[in-house]
Amino acid sequence: MTNSASSIAIPETGIKRFGDPIVLGLSVGFILLFLGLSLYDIQWTAGLISDGFAWTAKSLGSYFQLLLLLTFLIGMGVAISPAGSAKVGNRDTPELSTFKWLSIIMCTLLAGGGVFFAAGEPVYHFVVTPPVFNTEAGTAEAVAPALAQSFMHWGFLAWAILGTLSAIVLAHAHYVKGQPLQPRTLLYPVFGDRVMKGWFGGCVDAACVIAVVAGTVGPIGFLATQVSFGLHELFGFSEGYGTQLVILAVLAGVYVTSAMTGIHRGIQLLSRFNVFLALAIAAVIFIFGPTLFLTNAYTQGFGEYITSFFAMATVTAGTAEGWWMQWWTGFFF
Repeated sequence: MTNSASSIAIPETGIKRFGDPIVLGLSVGFILLFLGLSLYDIQWTAGLISDGFAWTAKSLGSYFQLLLLLTFLIGMGVAISPAGSAKVGNRDTPELSTFKWLSIIMCTLLAGGGVFFAAGEPVYHFVVTPPVFNTEAGTAEAVAPALAQSFMHWGFLAWAILGTLSAIVLAHAHYVKGQPLQPRTLLYPVFGDRVMKGWFGGCVDAACVIAVVAGTVGPIGFLATQVSFGLHELFGFSEGYGTQLVILAVLAGVYVTSAMTGIHRGIQLLSRFNVFLALAIAAVIFIFGPTLFLTNAYTQGFGEYITSFFAMATVTAGTAEGWWMQWWTGFFF
């Protein structure tokens, strides 16, 4: 991606130092309210979240699936059309190399969730057959469907909405149209200046901030439990709450330091390190592990993913059990 921000006058809204007061007040206020309720009655808060999630998955699950499928198809259409070769910005060369940019995207979007589910999800689908398939669980024939279902949740549809179409719209609006890098900018083609000023745009940005926080704490929690379990198994450390708090504090320190040093330093360097480390671990497993099995399983799993793509993308609670849709496809989408 190219950058022409130096030549664009970005409009400022709200208090210059603290940003939009509506965004600040709503987002911080909601988070503090949530923390207060959790400290006051964690069981009631957990039940409220569970009920809300169940209602969302049941009532809006099919909408989310259709949205992701359409986003993927539109993104593919843009990629193969003349618009796919358009240059965003006025630089002759990209600000970051393709590898650096992909490393940042992989690490910032996958985060701890990818570490947890990359190993756990295929195993689960291997022992509990996904509703689209009719293979016997725990057999050799169940390997490819298990991988295919995992690819569905972490593959084309997820990346279409996270790393392609929305990013293209936001980048075009910012680097070409001079709009700010804020979530409300994505709605500018629909609502125009109404969403860029006033309470409406502030509510949009605040909702996105809250969504990002809610979507981040889960993977971080997964990562803390994984690390504490690994430390317990390898070195005998306690798996208790105290150990997990220390891990969370260390992770928070790394995240804050990475963010404060910017894209070109902390974020980019840490992302590349993670990618190189992941590639090294994958190479060791592939070379010294069951190489032939891994090759065959991945090839067959990807082939099953392609052939059953639309069946998995459009399965609903009408044909699959509601609990499965809620905790897998509905949860991811």
